Amino acid sequence: MAKPLIVCRDLSIIYNKGKSNEFKALQGVNTDIFEGEYIILFGPSGCGKSTLMYSIQGSLPPGEGTLLIKGDDIYSYPPSERVYFQRYVMGIIFQSFNLIGSLSVLDNVALPMIFCNVDKTTRNRRAQSLLDRFGVGHVAHKIPAMLSGGQQQRVSVARSMVNDPKILLADEPTGNLDSVSTQQVMDKIDEINTFDRRTIIMVSHNAAHLSYAHRVYYLKDGLIVREVVNPQRKQIKPVKEGETIVTELEQLARLFPYDSVDTLRVKSMVNYLTQDYSFDQIVRMEHAVSLFIRGRLDRESFIKSLVLPFERGGVEVSEAEAKRMTAVTERMMHHADDIRRFRSRKDNANIFFNQHKLAERMRDHLIGLFRIKLNKEQDANLVEVIADRVTGVIDAGEMNQRLMAGVRSSGLGLSEKEADEMSRYFEKVVAQGVDVNYKA
Repeated sequence: MAKPLIVCRDLSIIYNKGKSNEFKALQGVNTDIFEGEYIILFGPSGCGKSTLMYSIQGSLPPGEGTLLIKGDDIYSYPPSERVYFQRYVMGIIFQSFNLIGSLSVLDNVALPMIFCNVDKTTRNRRAQSLLDRFGVGHVAHKIPAMLSGGQQQRVSVARSMVNDPKILLADEPTGNLDSVSTQQVMDKIDEINTFDRRTIIMVSHNAAHLSYAHRVYYLKDGLIVREVVNPQRKQIKPVKEGETIVTELEQLARLFPYDSVDTLRVKSMVNYLTQDYSFDQIVRMEHAVSLFIRGRLDRESFIKSLVLPFERGGVEVSEAEAKRMTAVTERMMHHADDIRRFRSRKDNANIFFNQHKLAERMRDHLIGLFRIKLNKEQDANLVEVIADRVTGVIDAGEMNQRLMAGVRSSGLGLSEKEADEMSRYFEKVVAQGVDVNYKA
């Protein structure tokens, strides 16, 4: 199995250690970043994301814990070796560009090579080549002040790549740019990851950037509170089959990046329960569902909170609808518990039933809920489809296709409407029962 390029174990960065104003900017961070990954450190200002990036860069030594890059503790290097590491292994893009105003664009990009004893002809040729690549070669003779913000940042990207680093760090690289320039810079950084196969570690608080990354680390108050994979990118980090399963929560995390995992689960459940309710009703329903899921409301109290008139703090749905919603929620949580117990099982087979036993239970439930009649072959195929989805072998779209596929293609031959309804319901159950990509 491939080894991580960057490993953090219980890493803490401490300012004023041992003094009355001691402050932990990072607390017990654990990460494994693999070569070629695009990682985003995401969170609000002051959460510790830049601190983690600059620690990886070699500028902030750990107060506690371990930080290894390519298997080495870079903070144990003598000064000359650490400088070599920062010149040749790391490239960095700053939010504020940090170009030298008195030098031409070409000289700004070529400057890092002077400290590597590269001759002037080679420096200029390499710098011009990179400027051409990033669409600013025609302004090589100008000084930075004559360029737009987007052009200056692309010059900064060219400079970061001039010594051909293995790891590229980007600290809020689009924070000072308009939307058009932001798109240009993000596309160039993505190009460096995709075509140059460089490892990217980007600091951002812009949720629109998350789709570029392989994985996102969410930080809050110096802690990594969760780690989310991007289902739209093929993962580089090795995982065992079934270890990672992408659910609706990953998509919700992009829409509501600062919400907790529990809040995302509530949104998933309420989304299924509601169709034609006002925004205010949905907000109140989310609160009631949250209390019910956490066991803070019993069944009767939950129904009452849904039925009460709006002016009395309720959601104002009919009693019949409230009972239907309660039954659906209870049913989903019951089967989500099955999935959760199954996925957290140990090697001891006596702890819980195997995946096919679970799949058979889910099959019986789905057949009864959707009132479908299956022959023996369809029945067996449904068990296989459920088992494959719960273990992460197939994703939600593949499950939907399998439900519609013919029996000879390991499917059930359901209509599009039947397959959509069943897979939509099942994904809600999976979203409630799977924790794999989230850290408490």
